[in-house]
Amino acid sequence: MFRKTCLTLGASLALIGQPLAAQDQPDAETMAALTEMFAAEPLTAEQQARLPQAQTIVAKVIPEGSMQEMMDGMFDGLLGSLLTMEIEDSPEDTATFVAGKLGVSADEMTLSEGEIAEIADMFDPVRAQRKQREAELLPEMMGEMMTAMEPTMRRVMAEMYAISFTDAELNDIDAFFSTDSGAAFARKSFTMATDPRMMSASMEALPDMMGVFANMEARLIEATADLPPARSFAELTAAERAKVASATGYDEGTLQQLSASVADTE
Repeated sequence: MFRKTCLTLGASLALIGQPLAAQDQPDAETMAALTEMFAAEPLTAEQQARLPQAQTIVAKVIPEGSMQEMMDGMFDGLLGSLLTMEIEDSPEDTATFVAGKLGVSADEMTLSEGEIAEIADMFDPVRAQRKQREAELLPEMMGEMMTAMEPTMRRVMAEMYAISFTDAELNDIDAFFSTDSGAAFARKSFTMATDPRMMSASMEALPDMMGVFANMEARLIEATADLPPARSFAELTAAERAKVASATGYDEGTLQQLSASVADTE
């Protein structure tokens, strides 16, 4: 349960989840494919010429240690509260733990909370201490990962500044960031995103944001109303059914049954 929470936190922040075990790390081929998928266009000669000044500016926006500072702010706020909640086992958490150890569904167990807690202690009498140590270790590890990520972020931000701003604009930005007020703005604007007020505002706005998707199905139907519906296997031509059968290795009768069963669940 705790590890799933760590993964959820990381995913929701588009940052870090649980560190992967060595055997779960992407292999070189996978990493190469991902790198190629998100490959960026090289800088033009003009953009390359602006890069040194852009790097100077970004060094003020993301000074060394900024991302660690940002992560510390996150754990001082929302993430810290969530982890504290996760450490404290609810009866449902304990039942899920026991069910997992027994290989059954928690709904199948007819034990009292006291009996479940007793069995949980049999499996792991130091569960509370274990979860506490995991909670203490997570901020440290995430901070280390952010520190490792910082040079890459600084490099990419510099490239984006060189692409997005002209020489004159970079001069103005650099002049502002060179002042005391500009330097304070550069540093604080990067870390203010983790302020508890921002987290609270995000939670406050969440119902309205999710409300946009409340009638999503109806809007999708309306948006595609003029398009013909997707065909079923039975609606394909004889030549098309034969081609699908040849490609998949299934005979047409089996494909007909399989597609019919899928249609019943749609």
